[in-house]
Amino acid sequence: MSKLLIKRGRIIDPSQKLDTVGDILIEKGRIKTVGENLFELETQIIDAKGLVVCPAFVDLHAHLRDPGETYKEDIESASRCAVAGGFTTVVCMPNTKPPVDRPEVAQYIIDKARRVGLCQVIPSGTLTKGREGKELSDFYALKQAGCLTLTDDGSPLMDARLMQRALELAGQLGLLVMNHCEDDSLAYGHINDGYVSSLLGVSSRPAEAEDILVARDLILSYKTGSPIHIQHLSSALSVELIRYFKEKGARVSCEVNPYHLLFSERELLKSGANAKVNPPLRKEEDRLALLEALKDGTVDCIATDHAPHAGWEKGRIESAKAGMIGLQTALPLALELVRQGYISLMQMIDLMSCKPAKILGLEGCATLKVGSKANITIFDPEKVWTLNESTNFSKSRNTPLWNRKLKGKVVYTIFEGKVVYRDV
Repeated sequence: MSKLLIKRGRIIDPSQKLDTVGDILIEKGRIKTVGENLFELETQIIDAKGLVVCPAFVDLHAHLRDPGETYKEDIESASRCAVAGGFTTVVCMPNTKPPVDRPEVAQYIIDKARRVGLCQVIPSGTLTKGREGKELSDFYALKQAGCLTLTDDGSPLMDARLMQRALELAGQLGLLVMNHCEDDSLAYGHINDGYVSSLLGVSSRPAEAEDILVARDLILSYKTGSPIHIQHLSSALSVELIRYFKEKGARVSCEVNPYHLLFSERELLKSGANAKVNPPLRKEEDRLALLEALKDGTVDCIATDHAPHAGWEKGRIESAKAGMIGLQTALPLALELVRQGYISLMQMIDLMSCKPAKILGLEGCATLKVGSKANITIFDPEKVWTLNESTNFSKSRNTPLWNRKLKGKVVYTIFEGKVVYRDV
């Protein structure tokens, strides 16, 4: 059936500043009509009464582990996680094995995602060959293969001259440079430098490591005129630096992960290695600064940094790999910020959908405008559920939220007019 009618939902679309109760008619994969009391013969109907209907979410930062580490995740399992979390566009990081430093690796990811057919997966290319920080990748070839962004995520590009050159070349090609900002000479430890690292006697990754590289990249972006995207922001001083350079007109954007907004470093005392991430969970004052930056618009979007690891890779904090899964839990965590009054529901959807799409230059992926591709998320903000073996679609389970009650659940995800997820 080529027609789909969503009835009686609360339609929220930040791209049109729309918040109303109504219907959406989808035909041949696109939005045909938005209105009230719509009726169409031979149409599949979704009753969305009491549910929120919005543009599908866009994730700028996820690790799909494919190729090379598919025991943790693969494109199919990650795609299932994505649509269960309301995402129909996912940018995957290039720290795979082999890394996405050649067009054929990017093409492998795109082709496999198309075969799975649940959502759009866009590979990010590497900034440098082998992510070694020594020689720039072939940016043009990566763009031709389908990459929109470039990053050595997980391995900060430390060479300032090379970063300057990367910004210049990427700017000419219309590619977005993203950087994991932590100075390796300072960020050699495991968790944030603070009370918890002292209590546990674990080596630390101080916030200054982030601040120094954020400052460098902002200056280089400002001087070159090329855009820079700061990945997984976590430090209060970095927030101030970004705010300052935005006021000066720098072409800077930034993301924050849900767990940096909800957890402080003390979560490590409760969840152990499942709360180990890079950059690490910071002090409470850093968390509050991120929330204010989210509220005032300094932070541009929420990204999951979905980072699956096998159980045996977590273990002790000192030896555990950093990261947690997050595609399925991003919505309930973001809704918690709405309930706490930091942001409105309209702002939350903007941060998870329209704004990240705009950063990518893919505004058409995240709008309910008539004629647009029908990428739509329908969720129940009040539904309570638990992430466990029966609800988790990832191959991994590394998260502090395992077996915890969560509030807010995706009910339907629609990708290009096709229902690719329904909560049953």
